[in-house]
Amino acid sequence: MRFCDDRTNGHIAPADKKIYALRDATATVSCIPLIVASIMSKKLAEGLDALVLDVKTGSGAFMQKFEDSKKLAKALIETGNNFGVKTETVISDMNQPLGRFVGNSLEVYECIKILRNEADEKMLPTLELSIELSARMLLMCGVADTIENSKLKIQNSLDSGEALEKFRENIECQSGNPKVCDEPENLIEKDLFKLEIKAEQSGFVSEIDALAIGNAVVKIGGGRTKAEDSIDTAVGFSCDKKIGDKVSENESLGILYSRDENQARQISEKLQNAYKISEEKPQNSKLVKEIIS
Repeated sequence: MRFCDDRTNGHIAPADKKIYALRDATATVSCIPLIVASIMSKKLAEGLDALVLDVKTGSGAFMQKFEDSKKLAKALIETGNNFGVKTETVISDMNQPLGRFVGNSLEVYECIKILRNEADEKMLPTLELSIELSARMLLMCGVADTIENSKLKIQNSLDSGEALEKFRENIECQSGNPKVCDEPENLIEKDLFKLEIKAEQSGFVSEIDALAIGNAVVKIGGGRTKAEDSIDTAVGFSCDKKIGDKVSENESLGILYSRDENQARQISEKLQNAYKISEEKPQNSKLVKEIIS
């Protein structure tokens, strides 16, 4: 999957799109040196002083094994430091979708709901990880003296509405419509076909194949399989059940938002198979696995 803005990439790192296409063709998308080159070429071209990176691990990540994620994190740090950019990485869990939504507009909707202090329970991991990453950036830049004070500053900006207003300013600076901050529901297209993915048995959600869910969203146009593919920003998936949740037979696991009913039904089985339901409740897994600096 690839969700970058080609207009930005074309200006900052013009060769990246062509190199990524070669990686697709040569099955080297998961090659650590090439991942590092792709990520850091853009970051370093922006003239940064400090950088905090989120490195994923688990079923939905390029690096599904934790040790591989750690190798990638260390390579990113080494590259950043070699170019004079103080770099830190947060290794976070991707054995399930991070928040409630998968898909471009749906994820923006989730973020605005968080900024409006209207996050539901399934959105809280998105908030938790965002605060962790932001707090470490504040600490590295000297805005706060401890990680606890950094997190307090961020929480205060969320509670006061200051963070939402700054996001509104960012939208205006990029010629967007800031009214979306007042009516985030407008981001969800009303004429999309919605298909419930239902549990085939009762029990507890013990595993979720995040990659299968991501691939399903790509299949209906929500992401790229080739660098030149266009993206339908409206389609996606809503995760109603996460790992550890109790579920009854025929209860909704999630909702697929698609343009086409036939297309949605064709991939519904893959989404259903992405969920493993067991009799016993699984142990809770930490969202933030390790901090490396």
